[in-house]
Amino acid sequence: MSEPFPLTPAAMFREGVAGFRRAPVLLLAGGALVFAILAATQIPAQLLQNDGQSILAIVVHLLGAVLAGTAAYPWFSYALDAARDQPGSFAKPFQTPDRFFAQFVAAFWFWAAVLLGSRYLAGIPAILATVFYAFYGYIVVEKKTYGGMRALGTSVRLGEKRRIALFAVMGLFGVFNFLAALPLGYGVNPLSIAAATVLLLISTSITMVAGAALYDSLRVNLPDA
Repeated sequence: MSEPFPLTPAAMFREGVAGFRRAPVLLLAGGALVFAILAATQIPAQLLQNDGQSILAIVVHLLGAVLAGTAAYPWFSYALDAARDQPGSFAKPFQTPDRFFAQFVAAFWFWAAVLLGSRYLAGIPAILATVFYAFYGYIVVEKKTYGGMRALGTSVRLGEKRRIALFAVMGLFGVFNFLAALPLGYGVNPLSIAAATVLLLISTSITMVAGAALYDSLRVNLPDA
């Protein structure tokens, strides 16, 4: 049976906006790194797909997603600090370089599940993977002794009895980020791409902080989380 979250979607959104206002430069920088890696890998992957090289396209898609997921470690760190109103710095995530390996392991299995799952049963396995593993990045940041696999497992435990509510919240924030991409609906050109990129950097950073606030509200239920 599903249980509601300690935070309402409106409260999560407020926390996300407030956190973004506390550390906009850090959050935008963390997001920009992820976006740059995705742009450098997913566009070539789509071109390969269009050329009929499906297997190679999947490999490049996965490689890009994993690299971006690994590079998202600072973004998760900045979002967690912003949600907690704690001082952050560009250097802080890089003071624990071993965490990047834990993030890489978690990102590999997460994106493998999402990308492969998106190809079967109308993408339902990909949705389930996202719902189950939504918090792994925050766990990697906070739990310095956790490996990537344990971070994934802890994320599963955090969402117990709240899968439906988590799915609904993810849907709402998905719509929020979709709206940020609306400039592309007026034509794909340098101006619309630039506008959509800036808006998406802001909206996804707000979403990251909102996710961190939700993570904090749920982790109290797990003594070791």
